Amino acid sequence: MSSISSIRYLAKKTKPTMVSPFLFAVSLLLILIVSLYPFSGWRFTGEPITAFYTYPLPYYFTVFDNAINILAYIPLGLSAVLILRRYRLAFLYATCICLLVSMSIEFVQQFLPSRVASNMDMISNVLGGGIGAIAGVVLSHRYFLQYWLHFRHDYLAPSAVVEWGFIWLALWFVTQFDPSLPFLGVVVMPQGLPQPFVSPIQSPALFLRLLEGGGMMLHLLAVALFVSLLVRYHRYAPRAIASVLMCALLVKMGFAGMLLQPEQFFAWINLNIALGGIVGVVLLAFFLRLNRRLRAWAGFFALCLINIITYLWPLSPNSSNNLDGYKWSYGHLQHFNGMSSAIGDIWPIGAMLFLFYFMLFLPEDNE
Repeated sequence: MSSISSIRYLAKKTKPTMVSPFLFAVSLLLILIVSLYPFSGWRFTGEPITAFYTYPLPYYFTVFDNAINILAYIPLGLSAVLILRRYRLAFLYATCICLLVSMSIEFVQQFLPSRVASNMDMISNVLGGGIGAIAGVVLSHRYFLQYWLHFRHDYLAPSAVVEWGFIWLALWFVTQFDPSLPFLGVVVMPQGLPQPFVSPIQSPALFLRLLEGGGMMLHLLAVALFVSLLVRYHRYAPRAIASVLMCALLVKMGFAGMLLQPEQFFAWINLNIALGGIVGVVLLAFFLRLNRRLRAWAGFFALCLINIITYLWPLSPNSSNNLDGYKWSYGHLQHFNGMSSAIGDIWPIGAMLFLFYFMLFLPEDNE
């Protein structure tokens, strides 16, 4: 960061950061989705509802589930400590919060047939929360806080809502975890038996290709325009967008390597997606010339059109028909890809609210 921008920063009265409560809220949302998906089939088994708290250890243990339980609670513990950093016992308070959240979720899980309420999960959750809390204690040092405030002042648009957008953008990367969904795609060609449908145009294959490529194009535009609203100066937008898309590509490739068999590694890319991406980049070059409010409008309508495409898509994905292409079991895939799908359904809503704010209440423009 330049010394001039730092002097400008020091000369102003700095608003307190809101990134910690935003991170806490998003972390809690992610935990609820990971823990309670698919949110259906609720039933009561008739067993004592608190019995699982005292089951002998380990009552239910798998390496995969416990690793996920630990990782899911790290951001929660971290953000809780950052919120409570002014208190001497912030670490203890944050760990207790993680314990209470875990106890509550495990209690609810016993009413879901696809879930197992386990006291071992609670231990893993608290361990993850504790790891996050330790990281939070380190990051709550004045040096890191000042670094974030400098970064926010120099690179992010001057609005507290932008910090929410920054955290919401981080959540978007979860939508790229599922390698069965094409890169930046919003629909997926299913494997297995053909699914009959009525095409509104003469060529059903062309109809599907247009929806798949168009969905990718609109998704790219929506995310790129979302990112362009986060940055303070317009000249930062191309580099920020390229960085986000490159990170998303690396995430997609990483999870493809973990989940897919080697021969299926590139299942997340095809000609329709590539063409949609090319058209999206060309259109993006035009939209980036617009002012901040118009970019917000364009991103908002891109997300609306994405919802229309998902509504028009006539085929239903069925990962059970393509299990040979995966390294993981069906149960793990169902929960993991379901989490990605659920976030994919929720993320556009939050993004549209963010864009709507920019459409109506435009922050100070530094274009």
